[in-house]
Amino acid sequence: MEGWGGISSSEMSAIDENAEWLGIPRDLLMENAGAWVARIAYQWLGGLSRRKMVVFCGTGNNGGDGFVAARHAAGLGADVAVILIGDPNRIRTAEAKRNFEIIRSMKESVKLHIVKEVGDLDRIRDQVESADVVVDAIFGTGIRGAIREPWRSVIQLINSAKALKISVDIPSGVNPDTGEVTDLAVNANITVTFHRPKLGMPTAADYCGEVVIAPIGIPPEAEIVMGPGNARQALRSARDEILDVILLDDLDDRVIKLLSALGVQHRVGGAVQGEVVYLGKRLELGKSINEASGVLALGFLNGSPLTASIIDLGEARQRFGIDFEDHFIKRHRILTRKASEIEGAIYILGEKSDLLIGDSRWQMSWVNRPLNEEGVAALIAITLFLMARGIKPFNALSAAGYFAGFVAQYGIDQLTKELERLSGKR
Repeated sequence: MEGWGGISSSEMSAIDENAEWLGIPRDLLMENAGAWVARIAYQWLGGLSRRKMVVFCGTGNNGGDGFVAARHAAGLGADVAVILIGDPNRIRTAEAKRNFEIIRSMKESVKLHIVKEVGDLDRIRDQVESADVVVDAIFGTGIRGAIREPWRSVIQLINSAKALKISVDIPSGVNPDTGEVTDLAVNANITVTFHRPKLGMPTAADYCGEVVIAPIGIPPEAEIVMGPGNARQALRSARDEILDVILLDDLDDRVIKLLSALGVQHRVGGAVQGEVVYLGKRLELGKSINEASGVLALGFLNGSPLTASIIDLGEARQRFGIDFEDHFIKRHRILTRKASEIEGAIYILGEKSDLLIGDSRWQMSWVNRPLNEEGVAALIAITLFLMARGIKPFNALSAAGYFAGFVAQYGIDQLTKELERLSGKR
């Protein structure tokens, strides 16, 4: 994650999961998101009493935000119609389902329509044409590729409306990471995006209209912690092929056993040609392994951006002047500056917190710190495993930092289950 600017959809998913792990329920985030949409409609229209609002909702969490917005708007006196595009039985998350059931129970204040095919749109065209505000909560950040029916005709209907058009998070049809529009997209007057702007928004500015960045209660810690969201993101990005690992220094038997359990083949010494290298403390060998796919060193290793270093707090203080005692805002400013100056990725084993810094980014973990010996073994093994599967050093260390804390709490025997859970294999 780079600074506090634009963010990718996968990074946002990781932050959402980390927030839940830190104790912020997803229901609360959805509640805050939907309330923001209703609030913006209220502000732009100078009130919602007797105003006609049509909310188009998909079956994902974007639709869940739309259900919440509709409920808040009804409470503010709006004449609300909710149009669910798709099968109610295929609403994908528990929190979206709960908010749909609330809408279904609001039989007096909300008109609910289900659209499963293009012909179903004929029943709601008049409502769209007479609406004061139309809310697009169809795809959000979940869109990829061409748009099929009936969603395509729905977007055309929204664009034909004379009403104020508000998109939830990003206009439906816009790729949130690139801003690309493959087919067509909602032309919004306002886009209410959550937590941080999405990477594709500058490219898709003509579709987004005015962008409102709405805080929804995600704590800063959800973005800086090495959490399960970062671990899931790394595992999902990992390629199937696993490179061999070359050991140029002694490695703890627990690490070797764990590497074997993860399907990583290793050998001691030999020529390096595209493999991942465990350099350990043999830093003097660093210049001889330029052909490595990635290097993990137990000490700071200058040079290649494919280098991952694990160092202790004493070395971090001596080399970089890094400390953990500053107030968060001051520390954020200092670490962000230092991160832009550091090549590769450096993992600092601290006393109360660990710090990961480099590649213009930084993260921390204070969960189950300081790490015990099993936790450090897991940190090394998972880093090598993920680098061997093509994950960049910073992301590999971030995921490994989470798993290390997990092992420190639950033991190394439980690691396989957690890996399977986050990789979606069960």
